[in-house]
Amino acid sequence: MIFPPKPKKGDTILLVSPSSPLKAEEPIERIARAVEERGFRVRVGASCRARTDCGYAAASAAIRARDINMAFADPAIKGVWCTRGGSTAARVLPLLDYDLIRANPKPLLGFSDVTSLHMALQQRCGLVTYHGPTANRLLQFTEDDFSWDSLAAVMGMGDTLAVANPPGEGVAPLRPGTACGELIGGNLSLVAASLGTPWEIDAADRVLYLEDVGEAVYALERMLAQLMYAGVLDSAAAVVLGPFTSCRNAYREDYGPEALLRDFFADYPKPVIANVRSGHCMPMVTLPMGAWCRVDGDSGALTVFRR
Repeated sequence: MIFPPKPKKGDTILLVSPSSPLKAEEPIERIARAVEERGFRVRVGASCRARTDCGYAAASAAIRARDINMAFADPAIKGVWCTRGGSTAARVLPLLDYDLIRANPKPLLGFSDVTSLHMALQQRCGLVTYHGPTANRLLQFTEDDFSWDSLAAVMGMGDTLAVANPPGEGVAPLRPGTACGELIGGNLSLVAASLGTPWEIDAADRVLYLEDVGEAVYALERMLAQLMYAGVLDSAAAVVLGPFTSCRNAYREDYGPEALLRDFFADYPKPVIANVRSGHCMPMVTLPMGAWCRVDGDSGALTVFRR
């Protein structure tokens, strides 16, 4: 896997909206200023200002894909930062120039619906991408914010890095043992939706990361069962679980996502750790998707490697 060069202060970052449009309270001008205040130059992609009739897509798939392809083609642009998640990023996948992207590796950063891009660029380009805060999250950061520190640590990592949760947030070991493999995955809904498509996730001998937001607990079980029946869980080397924010059980309030995950993986024969805080939470950890990692299901440790 290719680790892209880390952008330096003064480098140009392209802001792109590959999924849903920004909300009224997070105008692109404020986001651009927040990135500039961190020491970078900014270009704003056409997808950040376009509108669609449906309302839930930031721009047409063609405009969104053009922004991403242009970012990797332009040598002046050193990184691609997704403004937010949402929906329909998968629509751009057939329109991306994977040969171009592979030949010009750059960091791509985001989470949630950006999972579709993470999976595609790892599979088609062998590129490490970053499951970390979308650019709109900068409006919630402070200068000493854990989320920014985690992002900087992962993008500037040396040969090895121990993934650290925010203070006070422990990682929960669910199943014992140790395993190594490339870190893949992201949002559970998007991972499940990839099945049966040309961009279907390949978890064989890899470490599968899963998180989600706003799903009913029974829907989480349904999607996990889908991954089980499709052989995804059986083929994985280990499973790392993130936050399952605002995922509730209307039938029994005391049986939430933590109880479901404990029961679902009770007999799983490989290491499982939970509550790695990368995804729909603040503050959040940045994870280098595609990087080699080691999971310790006894101690709850997750270590990533540059190799």
